[in-house]
Amino acid sequence: MRVYLSVPMIANRALPRAKLMAKAIEDSGNEVSSPWVLGKLEGTASKVNVFHRDRIGSEESDMLVADVTEPSIGVGMEIMAAYKAGKKIVLVAKKGVVTSRMLQHMEGKETVEYDDEKEVYDGLRRLLEKIGQPRRNGEPI
Repeated sequence: MRVYLSVPMIANRALPRAKLMAKAIEDSGNEVSSPWVLGKLEGTASKVNVFHRDRIGSEESDMLVADVTEPSIGVGMEIMAAYKAGKKIVLVAKKGVVTSRMLQHMEGKETVEYDDEKEVYDGLRRLLEKIGQPRRNGEPI
């Protein structure tokens, strides 16, 4: 599956956690469809239309995995784009962190919580492997 990785890019950026999440996505047999979140930020002189790229990416990937440990307007917008497009959504957050009530009440989402960042990789990989298993009558085959 093509998985859109949504992480804070300006304020609250956590690049090491984003890289753990990307590795979990790839190691579970999926493709990160937003590799730019793992590199340098675009400068203000960039010709990239970030709104268009990220909205389309969120809508056209098979799934969105979002780091919601810290607030981010952009991440929230990408989650909504994926939700409106009917995509599977997985949220990753530190245990005890209070997230938006909109996220708390979103139907159909999955959540991976962690105490220590070292748990992000294993928790996310396990969930993605479970989601990716072929099923019959709701049960893994």
